[in-house]
Amino acid sequence: MRIALLVRRFITTGGAERYAVEVARRLARAHQVHVFAQQWDHESTGLTLHRVSRPFRKPAYADRWWFSRQTARLTRGFDVVYSHEKVTRFDVMNVHCGTFIGGLRGVERGEPRNPAAIWLKTLTDPSIGANWLLERIHYTTAPGRFWVADSDLVKREVQRYYPIPDDRFLVAHSGVDDPAPNLAERRLEWRRKLGFRDADVVALFVASEFRRKGLGPLLEALGRLRDRGPRLVIVGGDDRAPYAARAGELGVADRITWAGRVNNVTDYYALSDVLVLPTLSDPSPLAPLEAMAHGCAALISSARYTGAAELVQPDEAILLEDPRNPAEIAAALTRLLDTATRKTYAEKGRQRVRGLSWERTAAVVSAALEKSWTERHRP
Repeated sequence: MRIALLVRRFITTGGAERYAVEVARRLARAHQVHVFAQQWDHESTGLTLHRVSRPFRKPAYADRWWFSRQTARLTRGFDVVYSHEKVTRFDVMNVHCGTFIGGLRGVERGEPRNPAAIWLKTLTDPSIGANWLLERIHYTTAPGRFWVADSDLVKREVQRYYPIPDDRFLVAHSGVDDPAPNLAERRLEWRRKLGFRDADVVALFVASEFRRKGLGPLLEALGRLRDRGPRLVIVGGDDRAPYAARAGELGVADRITWAGRVNNVTDYYALSDVLVLPTLSDPSPLAPLEAMAHGCAALISSARYTGAAELVQPDEAILLEDPRNPAEIAAALTRLLDTATRKTYAEKGRQRVRGLSWERTAAVVSAALEKSWTERHRP
């Protein structure tokens, strides 16, 4: 098949973007894959890249509508249009997040908003109507149209607001790459670079949205533990100022290393003992699974809050029932300070993610593409 793959950023950082790249590479082994993107950071063998113009960077909703309009024009004649973006013309859609309407109502963050406030905001903010309309078109059923979610959490959230039947909604969880063989050497090298001793217990937090991913409650938990807690490395590109200030008030600023945005996140997995992500809403984060593959014990929110928890059992990672609760986070971190407990979780977690491959992910997507093509060409 000739496949048109739509993604605004064809890059290898970021969970949804990385998902698109990994699946595209595997689809290209059996099909002609043309990627339509506004930005890319690499040239993948076997793929044809097409630049989509970007005259609007702000407002964001104008950029989304422009991308949708341009790709609808550019992708005519392809056997199947496979999108990772909300667009008006597609055959198969990969869904990486909850709904716009759910976020507007506060569902994703677990903070329901007053209906009157929602309507007032809708009437005064033109972006809301534009995004809502695009989403409604995006979730309209049609012959040959299928959706693929990267977690059951996402699928349930979409079906809560849009009546997409189960037989048109598949789930393909993210895959996990095997770590490089020189894991022990990288652990020593990067611990020296960051000034950690081999005996230090190092926890890692990886996120681009600190509030939604739970950095606030994590810092409060460290404040409860003070010198008894682990060292914390924070990787991500959000505004650190209010969190750094709070860490100072809690007396734990000297136990935190701010790494900022990095391209070598696997080196940070290698140096760490624990991956902690008390997220309030995260459809399918890669960081916990990748960290587990590198031998980190994982402390993450339960499946109510993150799709990553759907893939592990309670004895393979510590799952937080309430990621807003600093006391629960502190108690879990205390458990993982024990060497034997930490090693048990790390080993069981590593065994669990060995079966999660990108080939398996791509196979589900490929099945959706085949179903779409067959249904649209059925006599």
